[in-house]
Amino acid sequence: MNMHSSTKIGLAAVAVAGVATVVAAPGAQAAQDCTTTTVTSQVKVADEKTTTEVTPAVTHVEHTDALSHEESRFSKVVRGEGHEAVNEDQFRNSVYTRTYTPGTDAVTDTIEHPAETHTVEHPAETHTVEHPAEAHTVEHPAETHVVHHEAVTHEETRVKDGGYAYRQKTTGKVRYLNSPDWNGEDEHGDKGWVRFAAGDLTETVTVVDKEAWDETVVDKEAWTETVVDKEAWTETVVDKEAWTETIVDKEAWTETIVVEEATPAVFGSWQWDHFTAWTTTSGTPADEDGQDGEDNPLNLSQIGEQYQQTVIKNEAYADPDVTLYFVEDGEPTMNLADASWTADAPEGWDLVDTRTVEDSPASDVTVEDSPASSVTVVIPAVYETETNTSEKCAAVVKDASTKVDSEVPNRIDAGLAGNLPNTGGPNGALLAVGGLLAGTGGIMTFLARRRKNA
Repeated sequence: MNMHSSTKIGLAAVAVAGVATVVAAPGAQAAQDCTTTTVTSQVKVADEKTTTEVTPAVTHVEHTDALSHEESRFSKVVRGEGHEAVNEDQFRNSVYTRTYTPGTDAVTDTIEHPAETHTVEHPAETHTVEHPAEAHTVEHPAETHVVHHEAVTHEETRVKDGGYAYRQKTTGKVRYLNSPDWNGEDEHGDKGWVRFAAGDLTETVTVVDKEAWDETVVDKEAWTETVVDKEAWTETVVDKEAWTETIVDKEAWTETIVVEEATPAVFGSWQWDHFTAWTTTSGTPADEDGQDGEDNPLNLSQIGEQYQQTVIKNEAYADPDVTLYFVEDGEPTMNLADASWTADAPEGWDLVDTRTVEDSPASDVTVEDSPASSVTVVIPAVYETETNTSEKCAAVVKDASTKVDSEVPNRIDAGLAGNLPNTGGPNGALLAVGGLLAGTGGIMTFLARRRKNA
């Protein structure tokens, strides 16, 4: 290893307590080596917007008038006949009844005696567990949305020569056929088709120029994210929960006691109660309850003595005139409400009243000419290009005088050069000591640390 000192110093650097010192000898020149970096980025200035235009359905109303017919009711008067008085013999019996009070069973009560207990409280048994943080990686797929493009169509009018138009009464749908005597039943079994026009007919059909399609737009590319599911934590684990123990000192038991004693059944004495209804049949009728036997608790009624009377069953009288009302396919009735309403007048009967019957009500059917539709328009987000330029420089010192190779460095570290200002002193002398500058006027004497060369 060689060591030497020189009276002609090109450049020396001394580091004292972290402060950089640089000295330039006479004839040295200071310069900068700069690098320019340009960064271009996209900045969103307007968000994506979506608007929907809705076209309502186009309809019209088809009116059908009500259908009705008239019907009437009819009557005739039948003259009454004269009748003589009629007598008859009638019989009735006395009826005797008694009461029966059934006996009762003894009434008891059950007393439930609960068990006699006491409780013991046991504390919980636990230990502590240290848990590390829990994390996982989430793969986020790309975010997309689908833009739906409606089909492109146009309408064409077609002429059907010598055709027949049929309309479905319920739905209002129209179809064209060449048959004038179609039975009105379609392929689905619907019989509600009625012909309403014939001759040279036209129909409007929708022709699809381009089918509807869906377009997938990528809003955000796929990315990977590490997610902390749960921070590290300390857990107190319960090995056994606190519990309460119930200790039975005496088991529960049941006790039955008599609240009310049993009573015997009791029959009451026979008492006259009422007469039977008058009847034309003599002889003793059966008991009303159909029971017998003095000890039978169901035998509570019996028949007694019989009585007879002769009464006038019917006084002499003349039948009143009767108004009969016509009943179709049946016997005449005396009740107007039961009379038949008929559209044809029966022979020999007089008109009572007439009504109008609605066979089918008037109706309005709304027919949809074209369905409602909607179109969604997506205006994409707007981005602008933004450019940022930055410059990073490193100081370079060149010595114009004679010097020994490797004695003076020809480049100052970019971190140090950034702190060395150009003083502009005589002969280009540059001195930086702790951030202070001093110019010597061309001749400088200072102590330089000897450089060691390996």
